[in-house]
Amino acid sequence: MTAHDYEYALEIVDLTIDVDKHGERVPAVKGLTIRVRPGESHGLVGESGSGKSLTLRAVMGLFSKGAHYRSGLIRICGHEVLGPDAPNYDSSMRGKGVSMVFQEPAVALNPIMKVGWQIVDALREQEHLSRAAARSRAIELMTSVGITNPEDRFDSYPFELSGGMRQRVMIAAAIACKPKVLLCDEPTTALDVTIQRQILDIFRSVADSGTALLYVTHDLAVVSQLCETLSVIYHGSIVEDGTLRDVFDTPQDDYTRQLLSSTPYLKGAMRAATNTGAIDDKTSEKGD
Repeated sequence: MTAHDYEYALEIVDLTIDVDKHGERVPAVKGLTIRVRPGESHGLVGESGSGKSLTLRAVMGLFSKGAHYRSGLIRICGHEVLGPDAPNYDSSMRGKGVSMVFQEPAVALNPIMKVGWQIVDALREQEHLSRAAARSRAIELMTSVGITNPEDRFDSYPFELSGGMRQRVMIAAAIACKPKVLLCDEPTTALDVTIQRQILDIFRSVADSGTALLYVTHDLAVVSQLCETLSVIYHGSIVEDGTLRDVFDTPQDDYTRQLLSSTPYLKGAMRAATNTGAIDDKTSEKGD
């Protein structure tokens, strides 16, 4: 791995976010700390409403109406984007520093703009490429994420593509500028198992290139296939974190144990990962 002047591509330290509820501000994310190294895939696991997506949006500086940063800090590649020195969020790291794959591409993509040109826009804004060069690069990206006939798909509107194809377009746009950190907000939830596996393969290749992944999901089986480390969030707080093997084999928190016990097929997924060497490889890499 290329030497960096920072240990962590993403640092979230003691982050607290309040939301408006019944006329009051109440904490929804409470003193949350997560650190992800370059090339590492880190899972953030918890039930709906636990603060997972709110955390990702804070990293992007995309606070919805009624959500308020209170304290803590977020650093991307050692650069503070939110915290005491950047209380209004420094958006300069978006694109090349951090990018995000949203849960529902049909909502995130512009419905009246052809998908290829949505990737071109990201490239021209961040990389300052000519229109022709950006189009060529966009087609390369579409090919890299498994979009068949990318020249033809380039001029398709989002509604003309399947859910899996739309998600591939979203990933292509997100990785267009080679971000140091990629945030993934349950991007395979609405996809069938076969497409889900293909999308996870894409994320693995992105991490292998040195990008840090923070992958939000409620699906522990997905985590077992993709992540080396994970954090478990409950009611806005991290209740457990560690390597995949440690958390799955020797969970310390009751909530984690309940999550594991509620996923009966997880042991099979873990055995499959172990048999292919995926988990052992991840564990040894962490120790190097």
